[in-house]
Amino acid sequence: REVHSVAAQAEAIAAYVLSRTSDNWKLIPAEYRDRGFSGGSVDRPGYQRMLADIEADAVDVIVVHRLDRISRSLPDFVAFIALLDRHNVGFVAVTQAFDTTTSIGRLTMHLLGCFSEFERACISERTRAKIVATRQKGQWTGGSAILGFDVVDKALVPNDVEACTVNEIFAAFLRCGSLRQTLKELERRGIRTKTHVTKRGARTGGQPFSKSTLHHLLS
Repeated sequence: REVHSVAAQAEAIAAYVLSRTSDNWKLIPAEYRDRGFSGGSVDRPGYQRMLADIEADAVDVIVVHRLDRISRSLPDFVAFIALLDRHNVGFVAVTQAFDTTTSIGRLTMHLLGCFSEFERACISERTRAKIVATRQKGQWTGGSAILGFDVVDKALVPNDVEACTVNEIFAAFLRCGSLRQTLKELERRGIRTKTHVTKRGARTGGQPFSKSTLHHLLS
C-alpha cells in the first residue's frame, strides 16, 4: 500500500512536469524518496540528498506531491524555502497550488518568512524576560563562573582563594601595561584559568590564559 502511494505521488509529479514542457521544464532522473521516515524530521537521507543538490545548483525547481512531504515543522519548512530562495530554485506542491515560480507563490513564500521572523522575535523576547526575572531573584545566569567566583545554589559568591589570584592578575596587568606582556608574566608564574568540575566529575579549564580569556577576566 505504501509503495503504491509513493509510486502514485511520483506519477503525479511526473505528469505535472510534463504539463509544463511549454515552460521548458524537464524531469531529471533524481528522485528524493524517504519511505519509512517521518516528515517531522529533516534527518532523512533523501531529504539531505535533495538539499545537497540544491546547494550544488543541480536543480531549478523542486516538485512535491504535498507540502508536508517536505516537513511538518513550520520552522524547518521556512528554512527550506529560504535555502531555495538563496539558490533561486522554484518550489511546487502539485496538489495544493503552491508554486513559487509564480508571483502569488512568491508572495506566500515571503509571508511564511514574516511569520518565521515573528516567531524568532517572540522566542527572543521570552528568553530575555526569563533571564531578567532570574536575575531579579539574585540568581546567576551567565553559565560557568569566572575566576574569583563560584556558583552556589544558582547565586554568584566570591571565592576568597581565587580572588587573591585575580588581584595578582590585575596587579600584573598594571605593571606590564599590555595583554601580551601580562600573558608572559602569568605563564612564568603558572597562573591558569578557572578549573571546573562537571556533574559527571570531569575537570575542565585550568589552561594557560589567552588574549581573549585574559581580556574577558579584566573587563
